[in-house]
Amino acid sequence: MSPPLLLIRSLLVRVPPRAWLWAFAVAIVADLAAITFGFDGLRWVCKPALTLLLLGYLIVSASPGGRPARWMGLGLVLACGADIALLVEGTPAFLTGMALFGLMQIVYIAVFARLGALEPLRRRWFVPGAYLGFWLGANVVLWPRLEALALPVAVYSLLLVSMGTVASGLGRLAAAGGLLFVVSDLLIGMGRAGFDLPLESQSVMATYAAAQLLLVLGFLKALRTQGRDREESA
Repeated sequence: MSPPLLLIRSLLVRVPPRAWLWAFAVAIVADLAAITFGFDGLRWVCKPALTLLLLGYLIVSASPGGRPARWMGLGLVLACGADIALLVEGTPAFLTGMALFGLMQIVYIAVFARLGALEPLRRRWFVPGAYLGFWLGANVVLWPRLEALALPVAVYSLLLVSMGTVASGLGRLAAAGGLLFVVSDLLIGMGRAGFDLPLESQSVMATYAAAQLLLVLGFLKALRTQGRDREESA
């Protein structure tokens, strides 16, 4: 790790891991309140803070210099950029946010695969089958309603269910996170397709925040397990 990054980490580790998680909890509560009461300006602080606080938690919880942790951190940075883009009204901003989230999904897939998430899926063939079936069904229903967004949504959602599939091989925490991510983005897609859902924005953010948290926790648990296995085999 380069000296500037070591300096940043040395400053961040002074904040206990639990403090990052408590701050994350405060940020999601504040964001949900901002959605409910129409405090749009507050969302520009709370929404990006979610992934940045998880990034801080990741930095202080993972061993310094590990490549998987750096890539996971990159995924959170991409997610933060996507969150900011989606705060802007209009189709170009929506497509930008979706593209950034698509890159995040690719990074997550690569990181989880590096930690051995693909191996368990050989014995759980039904998991990718279920996700693929869901992807096909959802796109058949939503395609006619999405018009110009139909193809970008189909491509992105394929990356999404691929991430959910691979995450399921990393452990229960990551599996739950991947599933909640799919649920969150399904709600967004249904909203874009014209389905009137009660408390749509609140549900999207609650499931999204929980998904990112569980994916980070699942990643860290898998990282520690891999580290113990290497020590035992040494």
